[in-house]
Amino acid sequence: MKKKKEIAIIGAGPSGLSMALFLNELGYNPILFDRKNIISKYSKALGVNPRTLELMKPFGLTTKFLKNGRRMTAINLWKGDQHIYKNDFSKVNSEFPFMLIQPQKESEEILLEEIQSRGIQVEYDSEFVKYTKVDSKYAITLKDKNQFSKNFDFLIGADGGHSQIRKQTNIRYKGYRYDEAWELFDIELEMNVNSEEGHIRLFPDGGMIMIRLHENIWRIAGNLNSILNYLPKKSVIGKIHWESKFRINHKVAQNLVKENIVLIGDAAHLHSPVGARGMNLGIEDAFISSKLINEDRIDEYTGIRKPYLESTVKRINNITMGMAGNSTISKIIRSQIGNMKPIFPIVMPRVRNFVLGIDK
Repeated sequence: MKKKKEIAIIGAGPSGLSMALFLNELGYNPILFDRKNIISKYSKALGVNPRTLELMKPFGLTTKFLKNGRRMTAINLWKGDQHIYKNDFSKVNSEFPFMLIQPQKESEEILLEEIQSRGIQVEYDSEFVKYTKVDSKYAITLKDKNQFSKNFDFLIGADGGHSQIRKQTNIRYKGYRYDEAWELFDIELEMNVNSEEGHIRLFPDGGMIMIRLHENIWRIAGNLNSILNYLPKKSVIGKIHWESKFRINHKVAQNLVKENIVLIGDAAHLHSPVGARGMNLGIEDAFISSKLINEDRIDEYTGIRKPYLESTVKRINNITMGMAGNSTISKIIRSQIGNMKPIFPIVMPRVRNFVLGIDK
């Protein structure tokens, strides 16, 4: 029997879709609204970590993810073309000792198929404009559609880094935006590196990440100008499937809930792709907040979740600045990385657990 609380989820990305799934399993029948009319084929997120695989296992989605994605078993650290260290994911204490490489589009498609099979309503091409408090409920207005016919007990802001829900609740988004542009390519490459593993390459000017998506298509991203010039020697460049530039934000919302308005995913926190935590953190947000809604404890959400989010974003910022920062310390780290190998057996297991989301 479905519970009576009416819940609107603004945003049908991985966080919003996961929220719908978790709420439905607890007995609710939420409605999702998204301004896009189709799942975007371009997205920055590509890693599904062990924590997310654990959360999705009871729904049978982990089996689908594993069948669809590719298991990345290690990440390698390079100083230019000199190999420095291999961080082996198989050594972690987890049922899933790897990072599953699966573009966000494919994760969304699998989640969407599941929630639609449950009869959950997804309203695409429905851009949220504003909400209005009506007694103890929320009325929402959609672009070109005026006010939606139903009022809601809860609004879930899963509408990204520029969240209209967050802005209208006047919740401060605290942190930093870095002016330096990062380059991103999804590109066909032939390279003399292990294609089953990921690679981080450090240079005096910054760093880059190289991860194979599928077949011979690689995701290349970093803060190096004309980044393709920094590929390994003798690399053969093929067709470019997508290229983009973006800027790094490291921010956390100062409150994650106001009355019955709840923030999850990028609406609640933003950080660089280094660490592969963004999409996974949003799915964790959905899991935790859905349980708190069900237990009438949503007022505890900020206190429970925010300290961990702030700590996580801070660590990601430190890792990002080590890889790509312009400070003197960042440049020293990159230039001396080869001399730091004696401490790697202590440091790298912690980094490994953090990247895989099994640090907590």
